[in-house]
Amino acid sequence: MSVHTVVTELALPEPRPVPVEELTAAPVGPVPFNWVAPTGRLEQALTAWGRGHLAEVPAGLSFDVLLVPGNLGRDVLARVGAAGVRPGPVILGPAGAEFIIRPGSAADWCAPASTVLRSGSLVLLPPPTVLVPETVAGRGWLDPPVHRAPSAPPGAGVPSAAHLVEPYLAAIQAAGERT
Repeated sequence: MSVHTVVTELALPEPRPVPVEELTAAPVGPVPFNWVAPTGRLEQALTAWGRGHLAEVPAGLSFDVLLVPGNLGRDVLARVGAAGVRPGPVILGPAGAEFIIRPGSAADWCAPASTVLRSGSLVLLPPPTVLVPETVAGRGWLDPPVHRAPSAPPGAGVPSAAHLVEPYLAAIQAAGERT
């Protein structure tokens, strides 16, 4: 077997391009990601997503990110939903689950084994059509972003960190009981 054959067999598949129209078309209006638009990166995000790539968007302007260990992400997501709260967008990546939350709502967050990303940290957003177990560069949506009306205020549909505290602590406790 030649080196070329081995490299060809190990090559990763090209990301699936998604037409920008598919990302922006929504029954409620043309701007589906009202928490991305205020960052000034919506156009770049739509272009990256249209090519099947990750979009770089800074946290802290119109949303914050709460990073929890990946093994807890699904449990927290289930517990938030069971509490009757719409969890908002959640990414699963190599560092864990990234919960998109309202900006400034986690200023006092101090739960164990979790981190609030600093303002200005670049968050790598997979295309909204990439749902776990599918990924782009190891990142996919556990809970994808939903379309919002253009008139919806920035952050509509994105929960406050306060909605995640009890579900997160319960998930940590349950994980400790299993070990």
